Amino acid sequence: MATWGEVKRWQPGPLQGAVEPMNGAYNKVVACGDDLRDTNTPYGWSGEAASAAAGTVNQIIDGLEEHSAELAASRRGVGDTGDAITGIQHGVQEIEELAAKHHFTVGEDGTIIDSGPPPDIPEDQRAAVETERKAVAAELRDRVGQVLRSATDVDDDFCAVLDKILSGHTIDASANDNETTSLAKAGSDGYAAGSLSIPAPPPDGATAAQNAAYWATISKGQRTQLAMDRPQLVGPRDGFSAVHRDIANQILLGHERTRLQSDLWRIQQDLNKLPHGPGNENERNILNKQLSGIQGKLDGVNKITEVLSGTKDAAEGRKHYLLGIDGAEDGKAIVATGNPDSARNVATFVPGTGSDLATLGGNIDRADVMHRAAEKATSEPNSVITWLGYDAPDSILNAGSAGYAEDARSSLDSFQDGLRESHNPGQPSHNTIIGHSYGSTVAGFAARDEHLAVDDFIAVGSPGVGVDDATGLHLPPEHVWGIAAENDPVADLQRFGNAPTDADFGANKINADAGVSWPVVGYSLTAHSQYWDPRNPALAGMGQVIAGKQPH
Repeated sequence: MATWGEVKRWQPGPLQGAVEPMNGAYNKVVACGDDLRDTNTPYGWSGEAASAAAGTVNQIIDGLEEHSAELAASRRGVGDTGDAITGIQHGVQEIEELAAKHHFTVGEDGTIIDSGPPPDIPEDQRAAVETERKAVAAELRDRVGQVLRSATDVDDDFCAVLDKILSGHTIDASANDNETTSLAKAGSDGYAAGSLSIPAPPPDGATAAQNAAYWATISKGQRTQLAMDRPQLVGPRDGFSAVHRDIANQILLGHERTRLQSDLWRIQQDLNKLPHGPGNENERNILNKQLSGIQGKLDGVNKITEVLSGTKDAAEGRKHYLLGIDGAEDGKAIVATGNPDSARNVATFVPGTGSDLATLGGNIDRADVMHRAAEKATSEPNSVITWLGYDAPDSILNAGSAGYAEDARSSLDSFQDGLRESHNPGQPSHNTIIGHSYGSTVAGFAARDEHLAVDDFIAVGSPGVGVDDATGLHLPPEHVWGIAAENDPVADLQRFGNAPTDADFGANKINADAGVSWPVVGYSLTAHSQYWDPRNPALAGMGQVIAGKQPH
């Protein structure tokens, strides 16, 4: 296995520089192919001497076929290895930058050496800093291990290519028919034999940091190939790049559409075959319910497709990325407005009760509106993500259960970690979590239990976030925000702790219009959904927080 000291000294330049002269030599050899075949059996020449000459020419052709295959395999192997080393060096650089930032170093054998925290840390922050340093040290160990595994895969693969070439086993030229086989075909076979395999990714359940460490070590070409060849591996991986997750998930979206259309046709056929009559009404109702559910998910898939190819958004410089798709049960999806890997400000919007694949379009519209609001607040690039990565309560009747939030918090935590890990090197993004209705409960449980990687927290029309005080979200209270319309009944429920807009909660408050009121009671469910109306001050306030500004 390669050592850290060895991998640090790897350089792609000599390998990449060898590709062009190898390619030139290959082209010269291939150009000889037709001439040799024409001299194999000259017209009108026969007899013992002609047969001997033909045999000699065949041997030369076989040798050149092997030579062209070896040249092609060499240039492919050398080029792929150079690209792979470039990826490995990216991984090394990220590790060394992370280590230096937190006063660690990496030894020649890959051990993490703690140089100690800065001496001027206030006493009341030492425990928190120590906890953070343990987490950073663990991440560095994971990243070093992943880089070394990828480097060893590259080393083993390149050695296997060289072994084929040196042992003369790139192709079997003697099995070819020299009347029809060309040197270009032999070269094509050799080129395929010279390819390196893509290093194996971390196992399922790996952390976002482990995924990001692996992703950093593979080349751009390998990333695209992996996304297209194995979309189910790339699409859901937190820590992989948004661009490649989008490539993979759009493939999976097509698969999901095909599956739903097939299910729709099958159930419709069952329904058509069912005889009419009172004895079959119950089964008919069941099939109609299934039909409606599948049609709803199919409508959601078609809406996502429409959003991803939206010409209006493209004209305005706004692009969407599909970061997750799952058609099981009610369906889940994650759609980003703007690229979160390159945006200065990144917000994750968690919708609430009743959210599913069928209704996702309305929540994407809300994310788009918040994206425009952030654009008004700053000229910096922004991304707002609709995160329906959990099974939301179907109705108010089961929205009183904490189970949905408990089940969702780890997934949301991993996703937020992934946003940090996949963000382009340089200045970290300013990240905000926005939870609406039960979505604020999901975000609150995650922040309370998982220490979400966010800078600001916004609870909109919230029934409670799982804590009675803003400090329970592990953020400075001045970065916790509550929004509640006067006529929003959900915001007054306090089912999961004090309302984030209560004075006792200790958060900031963003103003909102009162919302539509019903006679006598005043409350209305319409008011629960009006926070994104264009003239509602709540929308402008959310945009300002997303942009890292103070609402006014």
